Amino acid sequence: MSLEAIKMVSDAEQYAQNLRADTQVQIRKIKADSERDGREKLDLAVDQASEEAKRLMAEAEKKADVHANEILRQSQQDGAALKERASANLDQAVGLIVERIVIT
Repeated sequence: MSLEAIKMVSDAEQYAQNLRADTQVQIRKIKADSERDGREKLDLAVDQASEEAKRLMAEAEKKADVHANEILRQSQQDGAALKERASANLDQAVGLIVERIVIT
Protein backbone atom coordinates (compact mmCIF):
# COMPACT_ATOMS: atom_id res chain seq x y z
CA MET A 1 0.00 0.00 0.00
CA SER A 2 1.20 3.42 -0.77
CA LEU A 3 1.82 6.03 1.85
CA GLU A 4 -1.11 8.05 0.53
CA ALA A 5 -3.50 5.09 0.87
CA ILE A 6 -2.30 4.43 4.41
CA LYS A 7 -2.85 8.10 5.26
CA MET A 8 -6.39 7.92 3.77
CA VAL A 9 -7.19 4.80 5.78
CA SER A 10 -5.73 6.39 8.93
CA ASP A 11 -7.74 9.58 8.33
CA ALA A 12 -10.91 7.54 7.72
CA GLU A 13 -10.33 5.58 10.95
CA GLN A 14 -9.73 8.81 12.87
CA TYR A 15 -12.89 10.33 11.34
CA ALA A 16 -14.89 7.24 12.30
CA GLN A 17 -13.50 7.32 15.83
CA ASN A 18 -14.34 11.02 16.18
CA LEU A 19 -17.81 10.35 14.77
CA ARG A 20 -18.36 7.54 17.32
CA ALA A 21 -17.20 9.82 20.15
CA ASP A 22 -19.48 12.64 19.00
CA THR A 23 -22.35 10.20 18.65
CA GLN A 24 -21.78 8.91 22.21
CA VAL A 25 -21.81 12.49 23.51
CA GLN A 26 -25.05 13.19 21.64
CA ILE A 27 -26.58 9.94 22.93
CA ARG A 28 -25.70 10.87 26.53
CA LYS A 29 -27.15 14.35 26.02
CA ILE A 30 -30.36 12.99 24.47
CA LYS A 31 -30.66 10.45 27.29
CA ALA A 32 -30.12 13.13 29.97
CA ASP A 33 -32.61 15.46 28.28
CA SER A 34 -35.15 12.65 28.00
CA GLU A 35 -34.72 11.69 31.65
CA ARG A 36 -35.08 15.34 32.71
CA ASP A 37 -38.18 15.77 30.55
CA GLY A 38 -39.59 12.53 31.90
CA ARG A 39 -39.02 13.64 35.50
CA GLU A 40 -40.64 17.00 34.78
CA LYS A 41 -43.66 15.32 33.22
CA LEU A 42 -43.86 12.88 36.12
CA ASP A 43 -43.66 15.73 38.64
CA LEU A 44 -46.37 17.60 36.76
CA ALA A 45 -48.57 14.49 36.66
CA VAL A 46 -48.04 13.91 40.39
CA ASP A 47 -48.90 17.56 41.13
CA GLN A 48 -52.03 17.33 38.98
CA ALA A 49 -53.06 14.05 40.63
CA SER A 50 -52.50 15.60 44.05
CA GLU A 51 -54.65 18.59 43.17
CA GLU A 52 -57.36 16.30 41.78
CA ALA A 53 -57.22 14.20 44.96
CA LYS A 54 -57.59 17.35 47.08
CA ARG A 55 -60.54 18.48 44.97
CA LEU A 56 -62.22 15.08 45.23
CA MET A 57 -61.57 14.96 48.97
CA ALA A 58 -63.10 18.41 49.46
CA GLU A 59 -66.10 17.38 47.38
CA ALA A 60 -66.51 14.17 49.40
CA GLU A 61 -66.24 16.12 52.67
CA LYS A 62 -68.95 18.54 51.51
CA LYS A 63 -71.22 15.64 50.58
CA ALA A 64 -70.48 13.96 53.92
CA ASP A 65 -71.30 17.19 55.79
CA VAL A 66 -74.60 17.51 53.93
CA HIS A 67 -75.41 13.86 54.64
CA ALA A 68 -74.40 14.18 58.32
CA ASN A 69 -76.54 17.30 58.72
CA GLU A 70 -79.49 15.52 57.13
CA ILE A 71 -79.05 12.57 59.51
CA LEU A 72 -78.77 14.96 62.47
CA ARG A 73 -81.92 16.83 61.42
CA GLN A 74 -83.82 13.57 60.96
CA SER A 75 -82.57 12.28 64.33
CA GLN A 76 -83.71 15.46 66.03
CA GLN A 77 -87.14 15.14 64.43
CA ASP A 78 -87.36 11.47 65.43
CA GLY A 79 -86.26 12.34 68.99
CA ALA A 80 -88.85 15.09 69.25
CA ALA A 81 -91.57 12.73 68.02
CA LEU A 82 -90.50 10.05 70.53
CA LYS A 83 -90.45 12.63 73.32
CA GLU A 84 -93.94 13.77 72.37
CA ARG A 85 -95.27 10.19 72.37
CA ALA A 86 -93.48 9.45 75.63
CA SER A 87 -95.02 12.55 77.17
CA ALA A 88 -98.48 11.39 76.11
CA ASN A 89 -97.80 7.92 77.52
CA LEU A 90 -96.47 9.49 80.73
CA ASP A 91 -99.77 11.27 81.26
CA GLN A 92 -101.61 7.96 80.82
CA ALA A 93 -99.18 6.18 83.15
CA VAL A 94 -99.62 8.84 85.83
CA GLY A 95 -103.38 8.53 85.47
CA LEU A 96 -103.21 4.74 85.87
CA ILE A 97 -100.95 4.99 88.92
CA VAL A 98 -103.16 7.59 90.58
CA GLU A 99 -106.25 5.52 89.77
CA ARG A 100 -104.72 2.40 91.31
CA ILE A 101 -103.48 4.22 94.39
CA VAL A 102 -106.82 5.90 94.93
CA ILE A 103 -108.75 2.68 94.27
CA THR A 104 -106.68 0.56 96.63
